[in-house]
Amino acid sequence: MPQYPRKLSKGIRWFFKLSYNGKVVISPCIYHSKSEAKLAETDKYKELDEQRRNPNSKNDVLLFDLINARLDELKIKKSHKYYLGNKAHFKLLLTAIGNVPISQITRSDINNFLLSFANDQHAKGFGNYAVNTMIRAFKSLFYFGIDNYNLNISNPCKGIKMFSVNKRLKYIPTDKEIEAVRSLCNREQKLLIDFAKETGCRIGEAIRFKGRDISKDNIVLYTRKSKNSDLTPRKLPKPECLKGKYQADEFVFGTWSELPKFLDKKLRELKKKDPNVKIWGWHSFRHRYASLLSKQGKPIYEIMILLGHSQISTTQRYLQLLP
Repeated sequence: MPQYPRKLSKGIRWFFKLSYNGKVVISPCIYHSKSEAKLAETDKYKELDEQRRNPNSKNDVLLFDLINARLDELKIKKSHKYYLGNKAHFKLLLTAIGNVPISQITRSDINNFLLSFANDQHAKGFGNYAVNTMIRAFKSLFYFGIDNYNLNISNPCKGIKMFSVNKRLKYIPTDKEIEAVRSLCNREQKLLIDFAKETGCRIGEAIRFKGRDISKDNIVLYTRKSKNSDLTPRKLPKPECLKGKYQADEFVFGTWSELPKFLDKKLRELKKKDPNVKIWGWHSFRHRYASLLSKQGKPIYEIMILLGHSQISTTQRYLQLLP
């Protein structure tokens, strides 16, 4: 199998990718030359072959090497934000446990670290959301290692339960609050606000929305749940705010290529004049849209479809009683 270079902040580094017995193994991106990566690939192949011929033997990998390999994969497959979040969590774990072989890491080690981190979070006034994010990240890390390195060990995170969280209702702005923001916006900004208000779209769906997605009575929105996942379409009634004509390949909201920040800026302008003004974001429109549909008597299954959810339990968390 070939070796590949990658440009990192520390310079060009090489990694290898090989296929053995139906499994693909990707090395950490740590080698200084192609020849060094090729030698490492040969050693890895011998290791896998030995493991297959002697299934009772147990290979191992250091936590630092596992983390680097996992981060290399996340950098390619997931969003930059997701990558950075995992990197921060893994760094804390490595500092707490040390660079030990992962076969030596026990559930008690992980649980003790999580309890210590949770105590620090509580002392700072935070809840357990970050702790639960860590549990998911660590569980995926060790499953990745077990599969990628063909290790005959148990996942040390297996059996660790999520920590309880205090769930809070998403703030839903009133018509008066929305209109106050609109009064500070230009035409394009107002259109985006109206579109989010009338469709309950994810902001990413609005940014990738094109003229070809508009028909006489309906529109089609596309969402991507993660960086490399497929775009999933859903059909919605055409909102009243869409009155212009657009070319098929034209972005309706072409002013923005990433999260529009004007909404937060406008709200903070209002808050300077009135300290009682609430700060809310684009996702509040989705909660508002779902709650309005529920108030109109729409069945929850229909609301789920309109929001693009795959589970009713997710939709239920969006619903609030509106005055």
